Amino acid sequence: MGIAETAVVVDASVFVEYLAPGPSHGEVAPLFDPESKIEFWTPDLCLLEVANALRKRFLTEKRFTHRHLVDGVADLLALGPVVVSSAVLVERTMQFADNLTVYDAVYLVLAASRRIPLCTLDVGLGAEARRAGVTVLVPGTDPLTI
Repeated sequence: MGIAETAVVVDASVFVEYLAPGPSHGEVAPLFDPESKIEFWTPDLCLLEVANALRKRFLTEKRFTHRHLVDGVADLLALGPVVVSSAVLVERTMQFADNLTVYDAVYLVLAASRRIPLCTLDVGLGAEARRAGVTVLVPGTDPLTI
């Protein structure tokens, strides 16, 4: 990816919207502009979440072909996210057990531990992250300038 000017934790909702365009694609696309020099961080769980979401699209939408599925996973990996093992994050997710699933909390914990913003389309995750003192970028709501 080269030398990043900044870093951001990106959750599966944002990656999926970019890789399999839906109604918010235009709002997330600027984050992935190659000129932006942003380093993407994500927990290892995200790779599986994105692949599964793309698989669901393949199974439910005729126009989303197997080629789209395979290319989507390849494109995710080509974005070069820094993938962090959930093993180093999972214990800290328990502090958010009252309000978030472990699957969502792992993104918040990663952003908090790296002291970098979290980009998500999940309003609940964004709200909890803000309460925890994490800077949140919600495409379409917050400017994606970091």
